[in-house]
Amino acid sequence: MKALDPVRHAARYSVLATAALAVAGCDAANEAVDAINDIGNDADVFYYVSLGDSLSVGVRPNSSGTLLPTNDGYADQLFDQVRAEFEAAGPNRELRLEKLGCPGETLDDMINGGSCLYLAGSQLDAAVDFLGDNAGRVLLLTIDIGGNDFRNADCITDAVDMNCVTDVSGQIATDLATVLAALNDAADPAATIVGMNYYNPYLSSWLDGLDGEVLATASADAAIIFNDALSSTYATAGIAMADVYTAFESDNFVTRVPSPLPPPNDELPVNVANICTFTYMCEPPPVGPDIHANVSGYSLIAETLLAVLRATP
Repeated sequence: MKALDPVRHAARYSVLATAALAVAGCDAANEAVDAINDIGNDADVFYYVSLGDSLSVGVRPNSSGTLLPTNDGYADQLFDQVRAEFEAAGPNRELRLEKLGCPGETLDDMINGGSCLYLAGSQLDAAVDFLGDNAGRVLLLTIDIGGNDFRNADCITDAVDMNCVTDVSGQIATDLATVLAALNDAADPAATIVGMNYYNPYLSSWLDGLDGEVLATASADAAIIFNDALSSTYATAGIAMADVYTAFESDNFVTRVPSPLPPPNDELPVNVANICTFTYMCEPPPVGPDIHANVSGYSLIAETLLAVLRATP
C-alpha cells in the first residue's frame, strides 16, 4: 500500500460530507431533541460536548467502503462510561452527549465554517454558543482537530517532506491556539476540557516491503513533530491532552508481535500491528485502506481520554 491517495480520499469525503449535512445543523437539532426530552423531566441536566473532525463523530467505513458517522466512536464510548459514573454519584441528575463534530473538518473550517452547517456559523461558534447557553451545565468537553490539516498538506506521499511537516505543524499550533482560547473564554471554570493527539496511519506503509519500511520510519519522525505541536499548544492553553499517539505505541518499532497477515508480514513491529488492529489502514478494498479507527480503536481512544479525566483534579 502506498501513502494515502488524496484523490481517492477526497472523493470519499465528498460522500461523507453529504451524509454529514444530514446531521449537521446539529446545534439546533440537538437542542430541539433536548427540549422534547425535558417535557415532564425534572432531572438536573448536564452535558458532555464533543468537538472535532470525523473521529469525534465516530466515522467508519461500511462493508461497501462508504464512510458514515456512527454511534460507537470514542465520544459515544466515553460518554457511556462517564454518564454511568456521573449519574450514579448523585440523585436526580442526567448527562447528555452533544456531538458538534464535523467529518473532514480542518482548523480553518472549525473557526470560519466548512462543509457542515451550523446556525451559529462554524463549529467553534456553535460550541461557544452552547457553552454560553448552558453555563455551569457542561461537565466535559473533548476536542480532536488538526489531523485533516496535516493530511491535506500532503507532506507525506512516496517520501516525507520534513520542511512541509514543520511548516504545517506550526500553522496548526497557531490555529489551534485560537480555538482553545475561545473555548477557555466561553467555558465555565467547572467544565473540564480535554484534547487529544493522533495515531500515525502512515505506519501501514511498512507492509509494502523495504521502501515501505523506510517511509513508515520517516513518517514516525514527522508524526512526532506534528504531535509535539499539538501537545505544546494544549499545554500552553492549560488544557489536558490524551496521548493517543503513545497509547497506539506509535514509536515502538523494536517490539515484534505476531500478525494474521501472510508472510513476510506475519510478524510486525507493534506500532505497525496496532495500526492494523485498531484502524482500517491494512484492510483490503473496498473497506480499506482507511485512516479511521474501528470500534476497538475508538475504545482505546476513549480509554486514553478516561485515564486523563480520572487523573484530573
